Amino acid sequence: MVDSRELVERAKDLAPVFAERALKTEENRAPLDESIRDLIEADLLPVLTPKVYGGHELGPDTMAAITATLSAGCPSTGWVAAFYMGSAWRTMFFPEQAQREVFADKPYSLGAGQAAPLKEAKKVSGGYVITGQTPWSSGSVHADWFTFMGVVVEEGAAPDPRWFLVPRADVEIIDTWYTAGMRGTGSNDVRVEGVFVPEYRSASFVQALVGQTPGQAVHANPMYRLPAIPFLLTEVVPAVVGQFRGAVTAFTERTRQRQGTISQVKASGKQAAQQRLGRAIAAADAAEALLDDYLRRFLAQRPEQYEPSDRAAMKLRAAHIVDLCRNSMNDIVRGIGGDGFRDHSPLQRFFRDINVLALHAFLDIDNASETAGRLALDLPVEGDPLI
Repeated sequence: MVDSRELVERAKDLAPVFAERALKTEENRAPLDESIRDLIEADLLPVLTPKVYGGHELGPDTMAAITATLSAGCPSTGWVAAFYMGSAWRTMFFPEQAQREVFADKPYSLGAGQAAPLKEAKKVSGGYVITGQTPWSSGSVHADWFTFMGVVVEEGAAPDPRWFLVPRADVEIIDTWYTAGMRGTGSNDVRVEGVFVPEYRSASFVQALVGQTPGQAVHANPMYRLPAIPFLLTEVVPAVVGQFRGAVTAFTERTRQRQGTISQVKASGKQAAQQRLGRAIAAADAAEALLDDYLRRFLAQRPEQYEPSDRAAMKLRAAHIVDLCRNSMNDIVRGIGGDGFRDHSPLQRFFRDINVLALHAFLDIDNASETAGRLALDLPVEGDPLI
């Protein structure tokens, strides 16, 4: 059985390979087939899969380290890898029968999912029928399973938000992924039309929020009973932090090599360039330290983390880390020169990708800070169901 250190070393070996493929990945608008094969062959994807299903059963901190390492090479590939690694944990929402189905022939899941609710979810004999189209399905191009969220409304009963697990054969992928950043993630819209989902492939959204679904209770490892939203942030925040570290590395090399077209003066000799680089290094170090603190806090199994106020505080911490990376990235690009925006330059890619990810619903600093502020003032929270 491999340990965390070995898996991270394998990710370090893949990062420069993925960096070489980054432009081609963008042009493909999804991770390259060979990159997905590399992730599988490096045995990175089962990092969170329970040992009973053949996985490594390591923690979100290991997943975060792998994600950050890969994202420093290719942001899009690192992002999708995070969702594929995390899909094993998210599969634990569902009853044991569904878990065994997903891991029947391999110890990992190429699982894509999206949080926007479906148009319709009906309770029927033996399960549910779901219909609708939702956006932002990262990793959809290579996915073999999809999770959807829908609200079941029955007469005389309270609305019941639920997760639904659907095999690829029942999902239509809509080619909608044309965007300024994160172009290589294949985050297309996906559609289901009158798809029957058996009861065993459904789970309560509310129970998953607090780590209390029957499927999670099957496993002794308390990792599988952590609250959902803080866990999902351990997938996405390391991708941003890793990207920013990659940007700082690229900016260091760019500053070392760049000289003025007319003046022929080297950028490395200018005080402004030196200061900008110093600020970037400090910001990258700070973002990594804040991420480490987030992970320590999340994995400490604190009783209060199941309360909405604590989940909101964790969401605010995550959004603050991403906002720090975005603001620092935007400072960097003021010093990269025109050549830094050519397609072959990784810096313009990091710039676009980080700014797009900072608008993610889970990472939006305005939304997260408003929620935390309202709670601090003992005001009701409206419009934020993800805490």
